[in-house]
Amino acid sequence: MNAMTIDRHTWLMCLMLAAVSCVASSPAVAQDALLWSDEFNGTGAPDPAIWTHDLGDLGVNNELQIYTDSPQNVRVVGGNLAIHARREADGHFTSGRIRSEGKVMFQYGTVEARIRIPDLADGLWPAFWTLGNDISSVGWPRCGEIDILEMGGGEAIANGEVNRRVYSTAHWDFEGAYASYGQQRTTAEELSNDFHVFRLEWTPNAIRTFVDGQQVWVMNIADQDAMSGHEFHAPHFLIINLAVGGSFTGITNPNGITATLPAAYLVDYVRIYENGHTILSGPGLDPECPGDITGDHEVDAADLGILLALWNTDGKSRPEADVNGDGTVNASDLGLLLGAWGPCP
Repeated sequence: MNAMTIDRHTWLMCLMLAAVSCVASSPAVAQDALLWSDEFNGTGAPDPAIWTHDLGDLGVNNELQIYTDSPQNVRVVGGNLAIHARREADGHFTSGRIRSEGKVMFQYGTVEARIRIPDLADGLWPAFWTLGNDISSVGWPRCGEIDILEMGGGEAIANGEVNRRVYSTAHWDFEGAYASYGQQRTTAEELSNDFHVFRLEWTPNAIRTFVDGQQVWVMNIADQDAMSGHEFHAPHFLIINLAVGGSFTGITNPNGITATLPAAYLVDYVRIYENGHTILSGPGLDPECPGDITGDHEVDAADLGILLALWNTDGKSRPEADVNGDGTVNASDLGLLLGAWGPCP
């Protein structure tokens, strides 16, 4: 019999995956204090103080759509964020994707969204997820990614469960190599028939996701050195999008898209709750008054003094000083503070 040889990196990867999977399942915890939310009230574009549009062909995952900021693709209406995937007259697909990068970030906490997916059969890929706010400097997967909700996977399509199977996955860098760990849950009912609550529980020890209170996925992140998972102990931002086709769906030919279009992906709200560990940051938390570090509704010398005392640090002792939430108190934060100088509106 030939001996099997395993290199050090593969061995460490196996140990790491075993470690991250060793967390007991649990029901969703009771809600704590609400810290922030976007209820998507009103009419028009998503709040620009919170959300930024991703535009064009992003060139990722073999997806088929072009993202736009057209109200035909992304708008707030009827108390919901509505993202519509469409097949245009020339045959190409359009859709929407928004992110809170640099505007609203969180490290740990409970995140909840009430969502209604469209009929996904076949080829639609809705997602509600996070990326590390340092992605612009360290890249992916070093920034870390947490997929709270993904649906439309090729395996679910093959099994006739495309509107019932929910996937959650983490992606990160493990000693210079890509690593991921995910789980899934198949619900008894079609999730396209009504709104459902998707929830992330993120603490320094574990990350869990839920659909309607039933656990989908759990990952142990307590020993960040062992799993090379420092990405999951840093600020992340939110992303909401509806893709058409792509590697996840197994459909990369436009002719394979059989889902009824236009299709609406609806989000009633996104909320962040305190869970005893939550750190919020970013100017979108108080868009009218970035730089009000002391919380006295005025940006003044007291706020400036705190910011300067934390200059070139990560600001974790006073997260409000990292006004743009990029992980460092620096000139960018100073500019935002000085731009809001005086009484808050």
